[in-house]
Amino acid sequence: MRRAFTLIELLVVIAIIAILAAILFPVFTQAKLAAKKTQDLSNLNQIGKAIMLYTNDNDDHTMVANHEIGVDWFDPLYSYVKSKDVFRTPAYQRKSLLEDGVPVLPESDYSINGLFSHGESITALSRPSDQIVVTVRDVNALDPDYHPWPGSAETNLATPDWDVLAAYEGEEFPGGPVEEWFQSRLAQRAFGNGTNFTFGDGHSKFFAWDKTLRLEGRLPGMHNVDRLVGDLN
Repeated sequence: MRRAFTLIELLVVIAIIAILAAILFPVFTQAKLAAKKTQDLSNLNQIGKAIMLYTNDNDDHTMVANHEIGVDWFDPLYSYVKSKDVFRTPAYQRKSLLEDGVPVLPESDYSINGLFSHGESITALSRPSDQIVVTVRDVNALDPDYHPWPGSAETNLATPDWDVLAAYEGEEFPGGPVEEWFQSRLAQRAFGNGTNFTFGDGHSKFFAWDKTLRLEGRLPGMHNVDRLVGDLN
C-alpha cells in the first residue's frame, strides 16, 4: 500500500519552512550588511594610509584639487593604492549624475572633507584622531567633497551660525546658487544608523551619524574640530 503525505502534514512542513525562513532571512541580511561594512572600512583604511603616505612625501600637506584642469583630491592617491577599486564603496551601486545637463559617473564613491582638499597642513590639526577627513559620498551627490562650516563663517569666523546646521550652506562658486553643502553630500547611514570614517591620523572607524555631529557638545563635531573654513578656490 502506497503512503502519501496528508494535507495536514504538508501544511505543517510548509509552516515550519516559513518560520525558519522568517528567522534566517534577517540573519543573512545582517551578515551581508556586515560584510559590506567591513569591506568599506578596509577601503577607507587604505585611503587613510594613502593620505598619510602622501602627506609624508609632501611636507605634511594634503592633496591639491584643481577642478579647472580636472584634478581631484583622489587622483594623487592612485599611486599609493593597489587599485582604483579602493574608491568604490559596497554600500551602494554607483550611478550617473547630471553635470551641466550631461550624465557623469563619479570616479570616487568617497567624499573628502573640504578642509583637506587644497594642500592644507595635516599637522595643524589640534586633534587629528578626532577629525574626520574622508567618508562615504551620498549616491545622489555629484560633488566629491563636503563643507562642514556655515557659509557666513567665510566672512566671520566667529559667526553664531556654527551652532545652526541649517546654516551650513553657501555658494559653490561666486555667484552660484546657494546649496546645502554638508549633510546632503554624505551617506549618513550607509550601514544601519551610521557609516565609516577616516580620521586625520589615518585610522578609520564606524560611527553612528548623530555621534559625529557633536564633540564636547559643539557642532559640527568630528567634521570640523577646530571650526575652520576651507579654501574654496
